Parts: sequence; structure tokens; C-alpha cells
Amino acid sequence: MIQTGAIFRFPADRADKPLISHVIRDCEVEVNILQARITPEQDGHMFAIFSGSRSAVDSAFDYLKKNRVRVILPARNLVWDEDACVHCGACAGQCPSGAFHVEDETRKVVFEHDKCIACELCIPACSYGAVESIADHLKRTGEL
Repeated sequence: MIQTGAIFRFPADRADKPLISHVIRDCEVEVNILQARITPEQDGHMFAIFSGSRSAVDSAFDYLKKNRVRVILPARNLVWDEDACVHCGACAGQCPSGAFHVEDETRKVVFEHDKCIACELCIPACSYGAVESIADHLKRTGEL
């Protein structure tokens, strides 16, 4: 079983189609929708985690692509400033992939980039500004 987070861009004319219902039923995947805005008035977006066998998830993504849904698989979308982090764990409490977690022994927050699914739920959880999107980081600093 794998879990893959992805961003989906839906054309406005696909909003009335039960595309996600189809992939759940026919591709045998579980879909955890973390954020979505899909309406017939404008192009929409959704961020979700798909779980299932590798072939089932691939089949679900292929089906969506055939239906003109753009599937974006983010590799990394966050900048973590460890020096600004106070290790409160708020980000870890919001992180569905476990990319942010608190080490048992040290009680310090750890960020594993390779586990990040770019859901950005950690950003508003961090009151200290230690986590930001790459886009926001580039706007603020002009560099990465």
C-alpha cells in the first residue's frame, strides 16, 4: 500500500462529473481530500492523498488525466528554517505524511523532505514563521 499526495487542476467543464467517485469505486483507491475548490464557474483545484496499491493509484491518476484533469505530483514545496523553529510540535500535529515529527528522545521537531506531500497544513500551524512555501520564501528573500 502506498500513499501519494497530489494537486489536481480541474477544468470548469468537468465539475459536474463524478470523477473522484469513479476512481474510488473502480480503481479501488482511498482518497483523503485535504483541500478542494471545484465549481462549474471557473477552473478548480484539489489537494488529496490517494492510498492503494501502486497500480491502483497509477490507474486512478491515468483516469483523471484522460478526463483532462491535470495531476501534479509535488516533490518538495516547503522551506523549514530550523533556527526559527522553537520545536513546539504544532507543525507535526498537522502533518498527515509524518514529514514533520517530534523525536521521542530529544523532543525536537525533525523535517524529512522526502516524506513531504506539499499539503501546506504546517504553514498556518507555525506561529513562528519557521515553515513557508517555496513561493513565499522566494518572494520574501529573492533566493532559495
